[in-house]
Amino acid sequence: MHVGKRLFPYPVLNNNELYSQFKAGHFSLDYTEYTTEIDFVLDNLLCRLESNYLTTLVNDGFAEVVCVVECPGTMFRKSYTIEANKVNKIIIPLSDLNGKYSVSAYIVAKKDFTYDSSEFFDDYEGYGFQIEKNDILAVDDGFVNTISFNQDDDTKQSSIFVVIKDNTIKDQTMTIEYDQDKITICLPGQQWNYYEKMKRMSKFQDMYFSIMAVPALGYCLSDIRSNKETSIDDLRIEYKWFSAFCEAYKKTHDKELDDEDFFVKNMNVYTEAQLVLGSPITKAIDGLFGLTLGFGGVDDVD
Repeated sequence: MHVGKRLFPYPVLNNNELYSQFKAGHFSLDYTEYTTEIDFVLDNLLCRLESNYLTTLVNDGFAEVVCVVECPGTMFRKSYTIEANKVNKIIIPLSDLNGKYSVSAYIVAKKDFTYDSSEFFDDYEGYGFQIEKNDILAVDDGFVNTISFNQDDDTKQSSIFVVIKDNTIKDQTMTIEYDQDKITICLPGQQWNYYEKMKRMSKFQDMYFSIMAVPALGYCLSDIRSNKETSIDDLRIEYKWFSAFCEAYKKTHDKELDDEDFFVKNMNVYTEAQLVLGSPITKAIDGLFGLTLGFGGVDDVD
């Protein structure tokens, strides 16, 4: 949500002085950003506010400072309430972002009230404005950037998966669940501990993808395909992880996944799960063979 050159019927404190109607004051947004295996992080996020009047409105509960993150490509939009003049941190799942995204800050009204201050331009002296809930009082349109994840990069592919510890599993099995955002792989406590210690070791990543990600993705694709009353477009809207799969399918086959291939021709979901994840099973076998040779080889036993 960018305000840009939009004018309001009442004074607004804008980081762009050309569009601000305050005699003085300041409102700005700064942050650093980075990604982990599963998250996009806005760190050291600081919204500077220099206005006694707006600060009083916030402190008295008439208004609040919000940071808005939007990504049109994934239809992601979320507003985060933050504290002015204090360092904040926002964590967003990587699967929620792809392509162009924007980060902006605003002060918005939390309730209706009369808006009147000597901080406004002299032209507004003597005027009181009726503010309604959600009206914008201060603006920093912030920054626009692009985030893009190559589906052939294992560290980025993992963004659609989350691996968690489930101490309720007593039969030493791996369980799989999925929701609108992610595919969740549940491991018994001890095995999760092993995974957590070794997951960042590159020589084992293909093995973990083979034994966890491939069957998990294959299962989820098979399960959502069982609903014959839906369509590819509907599934992409409902499930962000499925939309990511479709993007990877397009890059792999140079064509869009359509209803006929997915539903009518009964696409082999297990094979496709391997292809879009970079064929980790054969790579894992190659890796195991390399590790075996590294230890001097193992003779076959008849």
